[in-house]
Amino acid sequence: MQKIIKVGSKACIFLDSGEIIEQQLTEEQFKELVTLKSDEEIKALLDPNYKEILNTERTIKSSQILTVKNGCIYWKNVSPLSLPADLVSSIIEAEKAKNKLLLETYKNFWTLMSLNTNRQCRENLYKFLNNFGIKLAKCGFFVAYRNVEATSKKEVYTDHYSHSTVIKMGEMVILDRKKCNCDSNVECAPGLHVASAQWLSKNYFGNIGVACLVNPADVVAVPIGCSEFGKLRTCAYLPIDKIDFNKSGNVIPLNVENGFDCSYVSKVIYEGLMGTEEDSPYRIIIPKDFKKESIQDSLLEIAMKCITERK
Repeated sequence: MQKIIKVGSKACIFLDSGEIIEQQLTEEQFKELVTLKSDEEIKALLDPNYKEILNTERTIKSSQILTVKNGCIYWKNVSPLSLPADLVSSIIEAEKAKNKLLLETYKNFWTLMSLNTNRQCRENLYKFLNNFGIKLAKCGFFVAYRNVEATSKKEVYTDHYSHSTVIKMGEMVILDRKKCNCDSNVECAPGLHVASAQWLSKNYFGNIGVACLVNPADVVAVPIGCSEFGKLRTCAYLPIDKIDFNKSGNVIPLNVENGFDCSYVSKVIYEGLMGTEEDSPYRIIIPKDFKKESIQDSLLEIAMKCITERK
């Protein structure tokens, strides 16, 4: 339930997603605000851009994939959860451009993102990725970066903080979600940390840079609002390659754009759904409110296309 604190004409609104909005309000706006029940309705009142998206009936009606219900926007036959505004904008833009690759990328991202039980993450992750230029693979995973340290074993790395994590290229790194701090209002806390290329620097908690793929469903905390904090927490990631830094110590990111090839995660998705502990301890959990068979079919299709449509 949202909370509102008003002093004079200034109001501070605490949304269910964890986002905090501070704004000057007229008495008429305040009276309407206290009658609203959802984050989407509040944003539509306070944010002209968000309101424009929700009120663009012509655009939504002409869309072959989006639908509006009770003021919220949904992706037909993908998820029962409403889409965040930033993702809606990207989908509309890709649909207008008839960009099938981006549409498939966004569809796969939202299929996985919808499995994340943390509402703050569902609301804020895509905006965070957009703000920091983090790229999405066609399979729906996103690429992020972190530093690690070498061990005495060849091609085996570990984390700088505890020196207890075993990190190998192409193998999932996992931390029990229950051991992670899932509060997005806390920037430094337990969890597996990954960052944007813009934020990470050389020798920050490790002397070897690594590119990782992250399943949106595994993200446990995302900086909210206008935070310049460019890293997030997850409970799993897939290290895929070592990276270099430039002379200034900044990350040289992978040369990829949204929709890049992701064949290396097909095994991860399949074993996450169908495998046993002997195959891999990594699991993709489908929430109880979802139709399990339908979601499984969608995820297995993503995994299959990663191989069959590999360039």
